[in-house]
Amino acid sequence: MSHFGDLLKGGGKKVTPTPPPVVEKPAPPAPVVEEVKGISKQDLMKLSKIELEELGREYGIELDRRISHAKLVVQLKAFIDSKS
Repeated sequence: MSHFGDLLKGGGKKVTPTPPPVVEKPAPPAPVVEEVKGISKQDLMKLSKIELEELGREYGIELDRRISHAKLVVQLKAFIDSKS
């Protein structure tokens, strides 16, 4: 008889199932507010309009992306400085 026939009869070795692999979840990103204490105008200039808007929301100001990037930076920098 073939090996397949032995498996069908259930005789012989017991096969233990392997446990599923452990998948670690990545750590959540750190909040941006802690990273920007004492942020400079040069650092703000490196951010995009969308990033400036998100950063402004974290500080409690809503920025209008329709205005120029430079004006957004000036508004956000003035607001951050007034809060400190």
